[in-house]
Amino acid sequence: MLITLIRYGMRICSIRIALAMLLAQITFAAVASSAFPSGPISLVVGFTPGGSNDAIARALSPKLSEILGVPVVVENRPGAAGAIGTAYTVNAKPDGQTITLGSSSVLSIAPVAKSNIPYKPTDLQAVTTIATSTSLIAVNPSLPANSMQELIELAKQRRVSLASAGAGGISHLNIEYLATETGGDFLHVAYKGAAAGVTDVVGGQVDGIVMDYSALKGMLDQGRLKAIASSKPLDGVDTSPMVMSPWYGVMTSAKVPKSAVKTLHAAFVTALADPEVKETLAQLNVEPFVLPTPEEADAYIREDSARWEQVIKASGLTFE
Repeated sequence: MLITLIRYGMRICSIRIALAMLLAQITFAAVASSAFPSGPISLVVGFTPGGSNDAIARALSPKLSEILGVPVVVENRPGAAGAIGTAYTVNAKPDGQTITLGSSSVLSIAPVAKSNIPYKPTDLQAVTTIATSTSLIAVNPSLPANSMQELIELAKQRRVSLASAGAGGISHLNIEYLATETGGDFLHVAYKGAAAGVTDVVGGQVDGIVMDYSALKGMLDQGRLKAIASSKPLDGVDTSPMVMSPWYGVMTSAKVPKSAVKTLHAAFVTALADPEVKETLAQLNVEPFVLPTPEEADAYIREDSARWEQVIKASGLTFE
């Protein structure tokens, strides 16, 4: 049932993305308010410089500055898996000049997975979705499984250990979703980041890993990992609805006026349609994923959050 809902949602999103790219041809001036923005905009990232969230923010900020006519400054506020930066945005002056960029792990999963984050989902509203990347299941080449079906069959015969970059993120929940939906004996092994997990899978201490494709590509190219299934089409790899793609979006305080949110949304749509921005994102192994209105982006994030809440409940997971 959950797979059917996800497939339906993906088809609807494809239609909406196409509509959004058409709307990108509308001039920014048609929707911009003369009163906003009145000063620099802080694009808050809840992680240290160098990660995917930070890289995407820095790819967009110059074009956003050009479109909005004010500096758009990336502000790193790391801590608590992105929650510090999000809380800072919630508590900032609600004038639309403080916004936060994060992944689905931060924006849709954390609010339903963790009870100790210092804000509620209703404290936030969406500005826009931005981009999506590819999740991949890869295993040690010696593992006797070469497809998703073979991996599931193996997990019904014996325990299969799968690494992630940490508890509570999309990679972890992809593993729990796979176990719940298939009845296979999949063991989640949490690491503090991708590198250590990849090292142990290559070394044979762990059977496989669920991670963003960009983090695994080098080892795949060297033949030190074997791809099993992906969330989006990749040459020679099964595409499986049981592997969910991570996405990135922008949110701000729920108290920010809708007029400011619409102006910000229009700026992001225009920026994401720019060929240079698209090329930069492609180098980061992500592609634009933007919905036509802030309201649709907000609905998408709430629906995604509800889907992961079902996975968390079905798996019996608890997080602190």
